[in-house]
Amino acid sequence: MESLKIALVSDWFFPSVGGIEYHIHDLATQLTHLGHDVHVITRSGTYPDENLPYEVHRFKGRITMNSFHVSIGTEMMKQINELYKKEHFDITHGHSIYSPMAVGVANLSAGIRGVPSIVTGHSLLGDSILNPVYIVLLRFSLRKVSSFIAVSNVVEKDMRSILGKSLGNREIYLIPNGIDIDFWKPSEDREEQKETLGLSGVVVITTSRLTKRKRIHVIPEIARRIKEEHGRGVTFLIIGDGPEKSNIERLIREYGVGDIVKLLGRQPRVKVREYLQVSDVYLSPTVYEAFGIAALEALACGVPVVANNHGGISEIVEHGRTGLVSNNDHELVQNLMSLITNEERRQEMGKNARKSVENHFSWEAVVPQILNAYEKTMDQADEEPFALYKLHQMLKRGITNASVFNL
Repeated sequence: MESLKIALVSDWFFPSVGGIEYHIHDLATQLTHLGHDVHVITRSGTYPDENLPYEVHRFKGRITMNSFHVSIGTEMMKQINELYKKEHFDITHGHSIYSPMAVGVANLSAGIRGVPSIVTGHSLLGDSILNPVYIVLLRFSLRKVSSFIAVSNVVEKDMRSILGKSLGNREIYLIPNGIDIDFWKPSEDREEQKETLGLSGVVVITTSRLTKRKRIHVIPEIARRIKEEHGRGVTFLIIGDGPEKSNIERLIREYGVGDIVKLLGRQPRVKVREYLQVSDVYLSPTVYEAFGIAALEALACGVPVVANNHGGISEIVEHGRTGLVSNNDHELVQNLMSLITNEERRQEMGKNARKSVENHFSWEAVVPQILNAYEKTMDQADEEPFALYKLHQMLKRGITNASVFNL
């Protein structure tokens, strides 16, 4: 494929940190290394963009909601439109159908500038009494997006349900998140590193934002049950922060597991890797996960995963080979205990986990799929602009030139 000029767009990018933010950064870096000209378009924020291997364009909308990390405004879109006139991108790749900037720019790209757009669905709609309203708004706002990517089967199913008949002939490509296997990798000296971190025995780790939806609050009770059956030879590490922190701290005290459950708060990426590398099992109690990038990082570090058999995480964990998936919390505890008490099985699963990530989720495996989706989108995209934009061109340039699409 010839070198492409690619715009990656989302409200969610550095300095905020999370799965989408790092996904965009890693994808941009990989595409740049392959010779493509990558530009990230995102909201305003303070970050050393000049140190990144690709160009970053930041815009601030009239309405900025810092708690949601989003920015909205017509003036901002006018500025982005001018950027598109200047840069002449080949394709726009928005990240998250719930990102106002990603959706807005994807529409501007395909509906005004004549540049095909593709948007990745990274998350699920969820349960809300307002869902019927959300679905109407999403169908309307996504109408000019050329095609879509879903990071898991469960996300694809969710997107098809949301879009309904409005999807039409547009494609949804099933492409998982990628991971940097040179960064996320097993430790060369695991036991020494474990000792350096002040840990011993079996270490069970969870890395997650502390929200009700992630269900991290069930870990203190699980820890109590494990402690009653196994004693104090197991340590639970919880890395992350969020609105449920105080509730989890209360439950740790209530269940009397402060000696074996450690809340480590938010940690830098390098430190998260260090803790994963010395862990024996990764525990994911969520039942509503679109993909499970945190679990994928654990698998890449050679750590077997015990998770609930719901959502996208069950698509990356091979039951009995790279971890164990469970149908309910009781089974989750039983599966966790079976690995805690069987070191040989943990080690075998850990080796299988690393191989699985190398084969299916490395950027070397994922980027070609994304580039293929780009190519097909550019070949098949409907270049018909918005009707209002055609009317605008008619009024601006006259009836005789109304059919000329001014790029």
